[in-house]
Amino acid sequence: MNEIIEIGDVPWTLSDIANSYTEFKHVYSQRPIVDNAGGMKAPHAFACWFMLKQLQPGLIIESGVWKGQGTWLIEQACPDAELVCLDINLRRLQYRSSNARYIEKDFSLVNFSEYDKANSLCFFDDHQNALTRLQQMKWKGFNAAMFEDNYPKRRGDCYSLKKMFGGDGFALETAEQDSAQTAGYIEPNTTHREELYQALALYYEFPPLFKEPMTRWGDSWDNTHYPTKPPVFAANVEDELRDEALHYTWMCYLKLKAA
Repeated sequence: MNEIIEIGDVPWTLSDIANSYTEFKHVYSQRPIVDNAGGMKAPHAFACWFMLKQLQPGLIIESGVWKGQGTWLIEQACPDAELVCLDINLRRLQYRSSNARYIEKDFSLVNFSEYDKANSLCFFDDHQNALTRLQQMKWKGFNAAMFEDNYPKRRGDCYSLKKMFGGDGFALETAEQDSAQTAGYIEPNTTHREELYQALALYYEFPPLFKEPMTRWGDSWDNTHYPTKPPVFAANVEDELRDEALHYTWMCYLKLKAA
């Protein structure tokens, strides 16, 4: 399925996104980690900051902290939110917030019963199976999430929502595509797509800031293989953050239907 999926409506417009970019660049220029290799770069840092600034959840669960830049960015967007940061290895932290609670466990192993989830959001940047994460967050009482690692067909290291909507299944790029012995292998199917449509009240992929002719993988960035919304800014716009454009991976925001 080579199409752009959108379910429900978000409380912002493309003009709102474009008009917020100057403010974001000022915020981003003050980031504590200049070289955030392995973590979010400008396209998703902006998406994270913008969407959280619009949504203003009271509780944010950050799953996958890496060096800590995402935590800092979340604080800039939602300074009054309660923040819980999860990672199975917190020794890589370069920025540690004095306002966040840190837990060195996987999301699946944390008991969230003490938290008020009425206005909450899970931010997943942990390269895990997105279907499993959706099931876990629903079981734990959450209904809104953002997924940073929303890779398209044949790309990335996890089973993403974009792959589910495409019916693509999952196998690591370096492994035999037809080997059911591959770790995390999921055969192509339409069942997960149908279940997503049944489960989701909202699904929104944040547009890229800029779109280059070629992808990070060296092939054509076209809508046949990589269905993508039009970029926020035109191809002829010069910008100092444009060199990070290829770090875009279709970051998305979603809400589950009420039970």
